[in-house]
Parts: sequence; structure tokens; C-alpha cells
Amino acid sequence: MQLSPETRLKAILDGTGAGTWEWNLDTNDVIFNERWAGMLGYTLDELAPVTFGTWERLCHPADLALAWKALKKYLDGKGPQFECVIRMRHKNGDWRYIHTRGMLLHGTHTDQPRWLMGTHLDVTEEKVTEHRLSQLAESLPGLIYTFVMEPDGGYYFTYMSRKVEDFFGITPEEACSDAELLFQHIHPEDREAVHDSIADSFSTLEQWECDYRVINSGMTGWLRGVAKPEQEPDGKVVWQGMVMNIDDEKRLELELERLSVTDELTGLFNRRYFLRKLEETAAQQDRYGGEFSLVAVDLDHFKAINDAYGHPVGDAVLKRFGELIQRRVRKSDVVARTGGEEFLILMPQTSLENAAQVAEDLRRAIENESFVGDESQDFRVTLSAGVVSCMDEVVTVRDLLSICDRSLYRAKRQGRNRIMVQYPLSGRQA
Repeated sequence: MQLSPETRLKAILDGTGAGTWEWNLDTNDVIFNERWAGMLGYTLDELAPVTFGTWERLCHPADLALAWKALKKYLDGKGPQFECVIRMRHKNGDWRYIHTRGMLLHGTHTDQPRWLMGTHLDVTEEKVTEHRLSQLAESLPGLIYTFVMEPDGGYYFTYMSRKVEDFFGITPEEACSDAELLFQHIHPEDREAVHDSIADSFSTLEQWECDYRVINSGMTGWLRGVAKPEQEPDGKVVWQGMVMNIDDEKRLELELERLSVTDELTGLFNRRYFLRKLEETAAQQDRYGGEFSLVAVDLDHFKAINDAYGHPVGDAVLKRFGELIQRRVRKSDVVARTGGEEFLILMPQTSLENAAQVAEDLRRAIENESFVGDESQDFRVTLSAGVVSCMDEVVTVRDLLSICDRSLYRAKRQGRNRIMVQYPLSGRQA
């Protein structure tokens, strides 16, 4: 049996449960089908006479402006169709969410009336579910999102919970309209790592996890993102994920890390950290060449200071000396307290002569410092130091430290309060 186009169209519309409407933009005449009235609990007879004013009367006042704005956007050619979601009053007094779509039907002659034709679908249940999910998302400790990456590398958000405002300082609407607005808030030093981790998850389809810093209102905080990817038939990958604030966890982690590499009394690095950095510096020299220097420092007669004035005074001397060193070295230098009164300084990209000058400056600085002992008695402290450099020479870290120590002990044997410079492999001293 061959069905007419009209019969087929009616069957399709009946199957979708959609109400239909037709609106003459020039005369304001309207035509609605029975299903349109039924989704609001009425029959067309109950609403008769059905006019454009009937639709306006049933529409929520706050949504009329939204509908007019959407219509203007469509008529101005800024969209493929007229589309918006509005609330309409049901016969029982409830507000129903109605998704309306329509398109303009042009006649063949310019003097023919313009008809806008479309459908109404009741999406109340979807809206209620969406609202409940939104409430659930707001009750969670982090923000919930859906992120999509296309095969060509393009990406965007299709959903973002309200907590994005707390974490990134932008609205969900802004994040979904332009993903770059969110990524711009990621700390510049972390941005590349975040993008690389997303690319890895895209190619491997393994869970994405990344800790990174964000800048929001001038403040820097730590976030952790976790998301599970799923690849769709067209090749794009969709992540459903959560981002959580981990400021407290990171602060604790960084503090524990700091304590693990720091001398508690002076705030300088400890021996373990120093040796690690020395190994790294030596490895870089092996690969790229260059020169670095070591300075070994020992405070003279420090045991006598502890015996004469007590350990609190001795501790004060060590702390003061640590401050003196920090003021005289570069940020790239590594300073460690490696024993009671023993210190090591690693100076990357530094010649033997320059390192020796730093050591001499330290010797003079501590010599000119005045410390207070018992009964306000002042006393002075001196130091001995050994300096060694390594430049394109095959020498182990252990050997280098040993050479530096020998130079230091030679300074002590020759009367203390002096600097001895050791040329590592030739054995030449000055």
C-alpha cells in the first residue's frame, strides 16, 4: 500500500509524540495540532479560540524574552533553525519544559505570507533529571565535566558543573563555549604537561590523571584531574571526569619532601640531596662538557665553642653561617650541611678561580662576624675550606669529594682560617 506524503508525515509525528505548530509571521495566525494541546493537559476545543495570544498566555513570562531572542537570532541568519527550551503552564498548574524547534517556509513569490513551522516536545523529565544530576554534582567535592577530543585534535567541553567557577574563575557556559578559557588558567609551567597527558590518554585510551597548578584571581592552587576515556565510532574520544582541589595534600607532600632533603637546624640541604645533585651535575658534564666546582667548608675549633658556651650557642653559630653562605651564592648553587660543622657547596658552570673567590669571601665574612657567648662575652669564628673543580675530566663523584676533603684537611694542617685550592687530576695545589 502506497501512503501519501501527508499520511506518512502524520504517522512520523505521531510516533515522536511531538506537538506541531504553524505561525504566520505577517498576520499572527496560528495552527496547532491536538497533540500540542494534549501535552499541556488540554484539548484544542478547551483552548478555543486558539490564537497567538493563547501561546503567549501559556508561556512562562520569564521565557518569552528568551523565545523572542532565539527567534531574532534565527531570522537574522545566525542559526540553522529557531530553537529554545521554554516553560509552559499545564492545565494542572505545573510548569512543563517544552523544547521548541521551527524553520521558516518561504513562498515562491515575495508577496506570499511567511510561515514559521515547527514542533513542541515535552522535555520535563529530562530537565528534572538534569537538575538532579546538577544538584548531585554540586554536592561532590570536585567539579564534574565532559571533555571531547576530535580525531583532528580539536577539543571542547560539553558539560561543566558550577564548581568550575571556584576552581578556574569562569562559568560553565564560558568553559563549554571556549575550552581555551579554562586552559588559560593552568599555570604556564604545567600547561604543556597537561596537554601531553591528554594526548597520551587519547592515543592509549587509558585513564587520564594529572596534578597541575591553576591561577585564579592571582592565587595559585593545586588540582588533580581524573577521567575515563571512551572512543566513539567516529573516532572522537569522550572523557567523563572530575577535578578536585588538592592544595592541602600538595602542601603536605611538598613539606615532607622539603624535610626529607633539608637540614632542620640551618634550613640548608642535607647530604643525601647534595650527593644526588652532584651526581646529576657530573652526568650533565659527561654529556655536554663544561666545568663545575666544589667547596668543602669546616668551621675551625667548633667543638671548643660547644664546650665553652654550650650547644645552643653553637647552634646559633651554625644557623648564622648558613645564612652567610646563602647570601653569597647563586640560586643555581647547592649548599648543604653534611655534618656537625661541615658544609659543601656545589657550583655548576663555575671556574676554580671563581669558586675560590666565593670561598675567600665566606672566610672573611665569618671572620668579621661577632658572636655572643656566656655573660655577653663576644667571640669570633674562622673557617677552613678546600676548593676543587672538574672540567672535562674522567673522575668519579667519590674521587672528587675525596680530593676536595684532602684539600680542606691540608688547610687545617697549615694553620686553619685559610683556603686551599686543589687541581683534581694533576695534583697541583695553590
